[in-house]
Amino acid sequence: MAATRLKWTMVFVAAVAFLSAGSLLAATPAKDAPVKGKTVNINKANEDELVKSVPLISPELAKKIVKYRKDNGNFQTLEELLQVEGLDRNLLRRIKPFLLLEGIGGKDCTC
Repeated sequence: MAATRLKWTMVFVAAVAFLSAGSLLAATPAKDAPVKGKTVNINKANEDELVKSVPLISPELAKKIVKYRKDNGNFQTLEELLQVEGLDRNLLRRIKPFLLLEGIGGKDCTC
């Protein structure tokens, strides 16, 4: 009887562990899962706009992007974002569809 109880306890623990792992995996976005957001001008957006519109941008990273822009002027290319601490190539690849690069050639520029 004790062996049967132990066996069922082990089955129960294994089932709970399996189900918990599945829910944790479901809550974590896949590395290449599609993301949704809004397009913003990287040379005009403030921290709040970056966080609300661009997926995967944390408040801390938004603050660093805006500070970099204030210290160095407008971004000339989207790849220049790689100079911002905490932003790597993989993240840039995923957020690029949500970033516009405007305002680098004066008021009449359509770039």
